[in-house]
Amino acid sequence: MTGFLWLLLLLGLLFASLPFVADKTFLGLPVLKQDKKMGLRLFELVCAYGLFVLCGRLLEGSVTQVKTQGWAFYAVTALFFIVAAAPAFIWRYLWKR
Repeated sequence: MTGFLWLLLLLGLLFASLPFVADKTFLGLPVLKQDKKMGLRLFELVCAYGLFVLCGRLLEGSVTQVKTQGWAFYAVTALFFIVAAAPAFIWRYLWKR
């Protein structure tokens, strides 16, 4: 069970960082011809969070019975996801090059 948790944490860090690290990809797929604007990066962050939740439910379903979650669970995980994206955001927009 702990292996699945570590895998899910690493996936979360990867998915949270992808919108701010890669310029011409959407969720790691090279489909864009120009650099992304901030709005597209935020939309990609929301899509990455949805993909992260889906991966979590699939991993939970492979180990045990999936438990239903309320709104508080999704609010807290979304905020943790945003915190995980903070280093990549700082690197992209606030770091002095």
